[in-house]
Amino acid sequence: MQTITALSARKMVSEIKERRISACELTGAHLERIEKINPTVNSICTLNPDAMTDAQDVDKRLAIGEPSRPLEGAPYLVKDNLLTKGLRTTFGSRIFDDFVPKEDSVVVERMRLAGAVLIGKTNTPEFTHDVNTTNFLFGTTRNPWNLDFTVGGSSGGSAAGVAANLSPLAIGTDLGGSIREPSAFTGIVGIRPSFGLVPNYPVDLQWGTLVTPVVGPMARHVSDAALMLSVFAGPDDRDPTTLPAQGIDLGEVAERKIDLKGRRVAYAGDLNGLVPQDPDVRELGRVAAQRFATLGCDVVDDCFDTSVLLDIVVGSRAFGMVGNYADHYDAYKDLMTPAMVNQIEAALKVDLRTVTTAERQRGVYWQSVRQFLERYDYILTAAIGVPPFRLNHPLPTEIGNKKVTRYYDAYLSTYAFSITGLPVISLPAGLTKEGLPVGIQIVGPRFRDDRVIEAGVAYEDAFPELFHTPEIDTSKVTEFELEGPSKDHVMVRPQ
Repeated sequence: MQTITALSARKMVSEIKERRISACELTGAHLERIEKINPTVNSICTLNPDAMTDAQDVDKRLAIGEPSRPLEGAPYLVKDNLLTKGLRTTFGSRIFDDFVPKEDSVVVERMRLAGAVLIGKTNTPEFTHDVNTTNFLFGTTRNPWNLDFTVGGSSGGSAAGVAANLSPLAIGTDLGGSIREPSAFTGIVGIRPSFGLVPNYPVDLQWGTLVTPVVGPMARHVSDAALMLSVFAGPDDRDPTTLPAQGIDLGEVAERKIDLKGRRVAYAGDLNGLVPQDPDVRELGRVAAQRFATLGCDVVDDCFDTSVLLDIVVGSRAFGMVGNYADHYDAYKDLMTPAMVNQIEAALKVDLRTVTTAERQRGVYWQSVRQFLERYDYILTAAIGVPPFRLNHPLPTEIGNKKVTRYYDAYLSTYAFSITGLPVISLPAGLTKEGLPVGIQIVGPRFRDDRVIEAGVAYEDAFPELFHTPEIDTSKVTEFELEGPSKDHVMVRPQ
């Protein structure tokens, strides 16, 4: 029998609405599972002490006949770089060890209004900038599928919490791939919405200059992620980059029976050889493309021009690193992780001409992608070129038995679409021979978040066996005694 914590969020809301279970019962079950699993997985870094009180408020509302809200009683987690009023928010940094915000991020505000129950904050690398979720405050988050492997980053705590059934829903942020990478590494669903669809306030670079993070949903099921996104979406004047109301109920879109017959899909593979791929990842990507063919899609191997992507990455990331973190570096360098220090120092060496050239090239790149999408409804690639790596080993120097100069090139497939602002959904594609999750990403046309949700819904309906969570044996874990995050990655004992 399926346990209460493994239900979909929609099912949880339905059960609470019909008074078959109470919000207190549901919240209590999740807190019990967190007590059992989280000390090893290390997904949640700060529990919400008011979770049961919030659940009681839900039950009281329904008891007096108040109408059920879209996420009534559903538990959720929030990445620790998003503000939660009255609940510590650290950004994974010792600089903000004791910071307690006086306001919520807009998405947290909207989740509360929708009736969801905040369970806690999730672990993130310092200021969200690493492909492994580890920091000096809370240690490293482990992958629920294999506890000796990375969960990815930077929304790794959120991904691990969803995959470990600590919560059906979690909020992440995505700059270069920080929702999609950990979603792929844990076999869950993650959406990077169109830039401007979801308000992101408060942030330092409020005008969205160059490439900026977006906030998005993470869940075990496409329909749950879509429901979250429907709660998030909509304009807010506190974020001047938000789009006008789109007039589409994304939650309702996910409830439709979707027929993808005749839709055109470009399978872009390794982006013209730019992204090194592990053989298992390459094979599972091709299998996923074939799955869409069986759904009636016209799938073609094709790709746009990616030749300027690396130059765009260097310039745009440098701008963001300096704009967001140079002042922290000046004042608190000794408190920061080596990974963060190295990235800021590298960014400070990048000259303004490189930054402006990158932005000019991004315009050229966009025109290439735009014209490409005039011929296709979707672009499909592996989310990441590699499966999760081991936590107690140095970063691999080979991918697919081939030497690589920059291991991080395997992550370019996500950044390739971050710089366009297009909507993207990450979906599970299956397991490697070693039993580790691999994900695909589906990119849709400009402002057509409904289209990527439709693709995800049809895919999940046809291949539900891909959407499952692992059994977790907390005794099967290796402890590594290391001092803290290095310039690559390390494992530290979970706190």
